[in-house]
Amino acid sequence: MATSVAGTTIRTVLIAVLTLGAIVLVGRSKPATPEQGSAVRVEIQKTINTPLYREPDQKQRINAASQLGAGSLVVGAMLALVISVVLAYLVTTTTSLLK
Repeated sequence: MATSVAGTTIRTVLIAVLTLGAIVLVGRSKPATPEQGSAVRVEIQKTINTPLYREPDQKQRINAASQLGAGSLVVGAMLALVISVVLAYLVTTTTSLLK
């Protein structure tokens, strides 16, 4: 079923008007606000004995280094595969144009 330019234009304008109407309706809706009666009492501790930074031990360092090494090998292999496929495509396309 073929549609004319006028029919397509009318449908497009109708979709735009309905979209703008939906945006106006959503914009006028009441935002979610917390209930006023739900107060929470918070007790503040005066002293905090948590260190800001703790030096990792030898096991954590070895684990991090091995995981970074394995991840970099996987990413490098995938990158090499993508580059080789792109280069093979370019070489094939270029050589076929020379014929």
